[in-house]
Amino acid sequence: MSQPALRLSPLLLTLVLFGAGPAPEPPSRPGPEGGGVTLLPNGWRIAPAGRHITVGDLPLAMVESPDGRYLIVSNDGYARPTLAVVDTDRLIVRSRVPVENAWLGLAWHPDGRRLYCSGAGESTVKELRWANGTLVPAQSFVLPRPSKESFVAGLAVSPDGSRLYAVHALGELLSAVDLTQEEPVARSVSLPAEAYTAVVSPDGSTLYVSLWGGAKVLAFDPFTLEKRAEITVGEHPNAMVFSKDGGRLFVACANTNAVWVVDLATRAAREQVSVALYPNAPAGSTPNGLGLSPDGHTLLVASADNNAVAVVDVSRPGASAVEGFIPTGWYPTAVQFSRDGRRIEVLSGKGLTSQANPRGPQPGVGSSDAQYAGSMLLGSLSVLPVPDRAALAAYTKKVLELTPYTDAARLAPARAPAGSPIPRQVGDPSPIKHVFYVIRENRTFDQVLGDMEKGNADPTLCLFGEDVTPNAHALAREFVLLDNFYVDAEVSYSGHAFSMGAYATDFVNKVWPMNY
Repeated sequence: MSQPALRLSPLLLTLVLFGAGPAPEPPSRPGPEGGGVTLLPNGWRIAPAGRHITVGDLPLAMVESPDGRYLIVSNDGYARPTLAVVDTDRLIVRSRVPVENAWLGLAWHPDGRRLYCSGAGESTVKELRWANGTLVPAQSFVLPRPSKESFVAGLAVSPDGSRLYAVHALGELLSAVDLTQEEPVARSVSLPAEAYTAVVSPDGSTLYVSLWGGAKVLAFDPFTLEKRAEITVGEHPNAMVFSKDGGRLFVACANTNAVWVVDLATRAAREQVSVALYPNAPAGSTPNGLGLSPDGHTLLVASADNNAVAVVDVSRPGASAVEGFIPTGWYPTAVQFSRDGRRIEVLSGKGLTSQANPRGPQPGVGSSDAQYAGSMLLGSLSVLPVPDRAALAAYTKKVLELTPYTDAARLAPARAPAGSPIPRQVGDPSPIKHVFYVIRENRTFDQVLGDMEKGNADPTLCLFGEDVTPNAHALAREFVLLDNFYVDAEVSYSGHAFSMGAYATDFVNKVWPMNY
């Protein structure tokens, strides 16, 4: 029968072990488990705090409206990009503004009437006019396109509103637009690696760019675009936010478990704040979103692969400390405090659950509503009151309950029944001599093995049954069926990373729609 998860989609995995063991216990299956808890295909569970609303495909960025009544969310996945205008009090999507291309970049002009949006692969920045809760497209600024693969990513506007800055992912370029000109023309300089976003210091004196592919933050003169400094940080630096006094720059580094804290007076990293759930956890938390409280005392860190927001006390320079964690939806990509400091707002890129696609594309069957796996994980917005100490302690306990990882479990021998051919730990004897790892790309379990008489199979979804794939069926019967082995990927781009390395970086998860 169909399950609310993508079983081995897009990859069909057949693992053939030369050996046999006792029958395992009935497996858990992805989907809602009750009590607000959902089991994900990767074995993690989520139980997001607060109220939730679906906003669109892969939301990567949000900004609050000048009056604080609305959030504008940029949906940047495989489906046509949109800007969703969300009424935060009623928690409803008031409107959706389709845009031809968008990816990450959102920035207000200081006048509060103009919103700038990345034009992604169009190599443009779009200007939209804002009035009475409504966005209306106005004009576009054309930027240089250094390569056909490049796309416009993060944006920043100078405090006085005179200049707009844009970085090009995969294009290694920084562009500036003089907004005071009647017909603005972009001026650009090359970068040494792929960039993610840009921020301008509160006093307008320095522009900082995070080099996603360079493990550095670059400092520029905002007027001449002359490079002033290179600051070494962790791998995959992405989101950045200034301390309230402007003396520190917090940099999320997604290929580490840490936020790096840069002292802007010395232009050197002085702290690494780990947001891992356990002290000895390997890299994989994927910090990729930051938000600072209005009083400047608390930093929120969206850790995509922990499905959690870390709450960090940053009130004492050099002594930052994690106070706890807040559970989120699947793969949080952005987090912020509301302007009044009373709410926390979280975007989760993959939403609240996975699901099957019984109306998936089928040979010879045309359908206008075919379910494509790459656009079925709809992201969500969660809104919750800022927790007090007791609530944060409860949230932290929940986050730790939901994760399948602990430092102790990582080092403990595997739990296997007596006589199992699978070794409990490295060095134990085993009759297994060879392991064959076979990947059948772009095929789900049911599309190939849905006609198997045993296991959790759905024959209505079978496209390439035993008459087409006799060898795959023979292997499954002789060795192992693996009918409840799931893949943590929407498409091949990320599926290859998961199948070979059990992890897909923030780059892979966020960039694949630009290549499809």
